[in-house]
Amino acid sequence: MSVPDCSSESVIATPILRDLTSLPAEKRQPLCKQVGKIERKTFPSSEAFDFDTELKKKNTNMILAFKNADLGELSGYLVYVRMKRLVLLHKICVVQQERGKGVGKDLIHSLRRQLENQGGCQNIQLWVDEDRGPAKALYKSCGFEQIDRCVDYYGPGRNGLKMQLSIGK
Repeated sequence: MSVPDCSSESVIATPILRDLTSLPAEKRQPLCKQVGKIERKTFPSSEAFDFDTELKKKNTNMILAFKNADLGELSGYLVYVRMKRLVLLHKICVVQQERGKGVGKDLIHSLRRQLENQGGCQNIQLWVDEDRGPAKALYKSCGFEQIDRCVDYYGPGRNGLKMQLSIGK
């Protein structure tokens, strides 16, 4: 099976990717606060994610992208929920000044690699606003395909597209 290339060709510096649970416990809470600030700045309040509640759930995980090895400044993050053979990509965000540098692709590629190494997962699914062109382009470039459409999914006049990336046999 051919795997789409989710790496970025024009990236100057590759972000440092870490799973939140791999970091020392004392660093996790400050990082979650940093992520919360980015979240509030990037998304409408109706789409904001409650990190304090959601990340305490057993099957919810986050991959963080850092600008450099000191793990101080975030470039982006990806939140996903693992169910047996399915992963729901719940949220992906790249900070404004890092967009277009391949950070989103790196996050998705990292998740895919992790799931392939763990085994047992067959698909990654997500919902995206039909009008968010850059997000749809990112997902398509990483091999996601549209499998459903829901009228008014995000509210009146805001349709949602369900996309899926098959990773298992």
